[in-house]
Amino acid sequence: YNGLGYWVVDVDGEKAFGWASTSFHFAAIWTHGVSPGQYTGNELAVSNIDAYDGLRLHEVFLEKDFGKLNLKTGNLLADEDFVGSGYREVLINDAFGQTASWSANTLNGGPAFNAPGLGLHLRYDFSKALYLQAGIYDGDVFDDAGGDPSVNQHGTHFELGNGQGWTSLYQIGYNGFAVSDGEDLPGWYRLGAWHHSSEFDKHDGGKADGNGGIFASIDKMVFREKGEQGLGVFGGLGTAKRDRSRFHWTMETGLNYMGLIPGRDEDITSLGFVYGKHSSEISTVKSHESVLELTYLYQMSPAIYIQPDIQWINRPGGDDEVSDALAIGLRVGLTF
Repeated sequence: YNGLGYWVVDVDGEKAFGWASTSFHFAAIWTHGVSPGQYTGNELAVSNIDAYDGLRLHEVFLEKDFGKLNLKTGNLLADEDFVGSGYREVLINDAFGQTASWSANTLNGGPAFNAPGLGLHLRYDFSKALYLQAGIYDGDVFDDAGGDPSVNQHGTHFELGNGQGWTSLYQIGYNGFAVSDGEDLPGWYRLGAWHHSSEFDKHDGGKADGNGGIFASIDKMVFREKGEQGLGVFGGLGTAKRDRSRFHWTMETGLNYMGLIPGRDEDITSLGFVYGKHSSEISTVKSHESVLELTYLYQMSPAIYIQPDIQWINRPGGDDEVSDALAIGLRVGLTF
């Protein structure tokens, strides 16, 4: 059993304080339950709400618009801005939310669920669809190079510097969904890069200054019934430096259909596949890990959904001598 509670307060700065084009965001989360990973043994986590148990301060930031330029600063989640999930958002395996070519190869997963990092994010909108963005963040959101989540269990321990380095992300994208007329077949295209300035262990036993990689992703509607109903496809590809990364490259792809069953216009059916190729320089890993996931989100009401899910995990941990795993689950969500 995995559980997640999420609370958020948004404040309009102009209405509250007379500060035009300014807003404040405060969020907290409560994660609890047993990690499914202890049973499956895989690295591409079965659940995207799997995290260290406890009540935690989440995103807290100020956001300000300067015409076409948007600025956010505070305690930020980079995966909210740079690895937009689009059609893959409904899938439960964590690798569909943020590319493992980044999260598995940076320090302690980077500023992403469930641990934001102090940082600054800038986005410039050339038009309603075309944008360029960059962000720089604290290099270690756990404030512990060993990855011990208890050091910053409640998200209130902030430490910059002290050998943690900095992590930065960059992306250019074109989001056709933002300018869709409701009848066309829009697409969302993104090309990005990341870098971490800290020292990394190389697989040959040496040390290296920094790590980095590039990633690209696409979401494309290929058939529209009406409104948002129809079939969409998604894909993504990422790579990182072979001599110091856990995954040398990763790939995600899949299908998403809203309203597949007649009379169930808001239900979503999704099939996704993710493949993570381990670095060939790691002596303890033989190959790769991959996941095939099928899920169906049943929208009972605007506030309640039920989502059965099944995942087949091939070569957990990249070991071809380990049996495949099968994870069958049910997620229930309530929104107030």
